[in-house]
Amino acid sequence: MRSLFFLVFIMLTGSTLNAQNAANSPYSSFGLGEFGGMDHAVYLGLGNSTITMADSTTLNFYNPASYNSLAKGQPIFSLGLSSRLSTFSDQGTSSKSNVTGIQHFAIAFPFAKHFGLAFGLKPYSRRGYEFTSKTKINNDSLYHIYSGDGGINEVFVGFSSNVLKLKRSRISVGANLGYLFGNVTNTRKSGLVQSGTPTMSGGINQQEIKAQNIHFELGLNYFQKINDLHSFVLSATFDPLQKINGAYREGQFYSNDIENINGYDTLFYSDSAVGNVSTIPTFSVGLNYNLDFIGRKETTKELNSQVSFHLSYTMADWSKYQNSYDPTFTNSFLASNRYSFGIQYAPEKDFTAKNANFLTKIRYRAGAYYTTLPYQTNGEQVTDFGTTFGFGIPIAVQNTLSSINFGFAIGKRGVSDENAFKERYYGVNIGIAIAPGADRWFVKRKLN
Repeated sequence: MRSLFFLVFIMLTGSTLNAQNAANSPYSSFGLGEFGGMDHAVYLGLGNSTITMADSTTLNFYNPASYNSLAKGQPIFSLGLSSRLSTFSDQGTSSKSNVTGIQHFAIAFPFAKHFGLAFGLKPYSRRGYEFTSKTKINNDSLYHIYSGDGGINEVFVGFSSNVLKLKRSRISVGANLGYLFGNVTNTRKSGLVQSGTPTMSGGINQQEIKAQNIHFELGLNYFQKINDLHSFVLSATFDPLQKINGAYREGQFYSNDIENINGYDTLFYSDSAVGNVSTIPTFSVGLNYNLDFIGRKETTKELNSQVSFHLSYTMADWSKYQNSYDPTFTNSFLASNRYSFGIQYAPEKDFTAKNANFLTKIRYRAGAYYTTLPYQTNGEQVTDFGTTFGFGIPIAVQNTLSSINFGFAIGKRGVSDENAFKERYYGVNIGIAIAPGADRWFVKRKLN
């Protein structure tokens, strides 16, 4: 198991650092790109209630206060893969697009009874879109091709600690400290359509933001065990407004072949702009309520079942977004609010229980979410509604806490006007959690 872990880690480190995060939505043209959409399989199954999970089988880098909740000698390596298929419609026309990529990889482990540590790589934002518009001018048409690509990644290290630990209560705090890197680009190409045939000559405008900056976020968990059957966790995270330094490049070009970048004639180019952009200040709160059924009998076996309810609320204040690179920038964004609900049922909550068969150790999940996005269409705020489901399959080898998780989402984004721009999407996400079995890691050996 240990050799498998390091082999997978090395392979994925190399492939991910050479890969570029992608999106498939025109909404990603705003700000630093789109946040979310390439989601963690476990939390997607719970309606994207990301901050409320804190147990020994899941690495939750969305809430850094959770790292010390892992079992002693049981570190977790986590890898996520995401795929999203979207259908866009606007005034009777439609198109399809899909994107697939690595969502994250990270490792976390507890140490010294009260502490937890994590590090890894995850996407921060992503950009990817292309669409065309035309304007009639006498007998000719002026066409515009809008496109964008790129993404901002974050390599991070996280730490958590108990600040209070009693028999039935526990308060833990944590923080992630990361380094943002990457670039996002917006490109507009314009040309004339003469006699119904697009010419290849025209103008090009390109804007690129390259991010290089430190970023941090904070987390809090309060665990309370009411009795042997009931317990709950209150969670909160905070990502404050932070300035992101880097580089800004803008160019205007003319070409007889706008698809051939080597043939561009430069009309204007600048890469010496001084300034910064900002993160989106985000605050989340959540509740995880656990109801246990101890010793529930199934034929001749006794199972320790559990039902978990997850609720969370997230507010991202896009009205505070700043871009001092662009002197023409005017912030017209609205505050974004997300409401999430999820439920998980575990017939046997202990992966290592010897009195339960494989099927009873599967974890079943379902949920829903509703989000008001920071954009407007025809004066109406765009909304995102989705329903989700998923399940976690344990890897029954040497009493390990390893598992394979699947999350699925069906959703739509848009406004009430049926003729306005809309997106319907399907998400499929796979998460792999690798933990040691009988040969535990980071345990000091003793010789008799």
